[in-house]
Amino acid sequence: MSSGFSSNSLYWQTQAPLQKGNATILFIHASWMSSTMWEETVQLLAPHLSDVNLLRIDLNGHGKTTAGRKEYTLWDQAEDVLALLGELELSQVIIAAISMGSMIALRLALLNPARVVGLVLLGSNASAVTDVQRSAFYQLRDIWVATPAPSEQIMNAAILGWGGNPDVDSPRAIQIKKDWVHRHSGAENVVPTLNSMMERDTLLDRLGEIRVPVLLIHGEDDKTYPLEDAVDIKEQLVNTDVRLEVIKDEGHLLIHLREAKDVAEWIQAFKQRVLA
Repeated sequence: MSSGFSSNSLYWQTQAPLQKGNATILFIHASWMSSTMWEETVQLLAPHLSDVNLLRIDLNGHGKTTAGRKEYTLWDQAEDVLALLGELELSQVIIAAISMGSMIALRLALLNPARVVGLVLLGSNASAVTDVQRSAFYQLRDIWVATPAPSEQIMNAAILGWGGNPDVDSPRAIQIKKDWVHRHSGAENVVPTLNSMMERDTLLDRLGEIRVPVLLIHGEDDKTYPLEDAVDIKEQLVNTDVRLEVIKDEGHLLIHLREAKDVAEWIQAFKQRVLA
């Protein structure tokens, strides 16, 4: 494994020693998560992709990235990730990203189309926030930060709000809640990311600029970003090969909260197709 911090303080790690001449799959996590949410997926992929750098990062405000920006937009996050890729001299990059990570991945593809060669987007959204979403997120924030650490009740509500009828007492859900208490207690560890999400601009009118292959993976019962959001993205990606895989009965968090062999297999097949 290789790991370190970029000059802009983003934490990164690869599954095997970094090979600058190889293609890379960059994994970008969701809001209030970290690179660890991709651990299981990377472990499933590693035996089959020995010729690819499997690179995970912690965005500003997340995981081991504690010295980066304190306030940021989604565009800022994308710019910082691009700077990291430049420092590591990685030029052929597939991005696999989930939720907020997918929003950043789309911005990366728009900012540097020469470096990004493919996108795998889970639970994705390319729209500006709706009034209903804004109200729900702000209500969640108010309860979350009202106590020194988020309560069991509000964390369970957040997990159930993803859809897919998750078990809030499963070992996977319990680990997510432990991570939240450890890393995302208090307004300073919640609000900057929330603001970046609530103030985001729509990308739907720019998706025609993207010309690299795209794989969309979405839960049929996603309550955070409904399946229609992925369909909207697919319809606007008019200048590239785009495919949509729908996982029956599943909610928003398609990795980490569930065993995701299907996601790993789709990523592996996508890599073979894009880098053939």
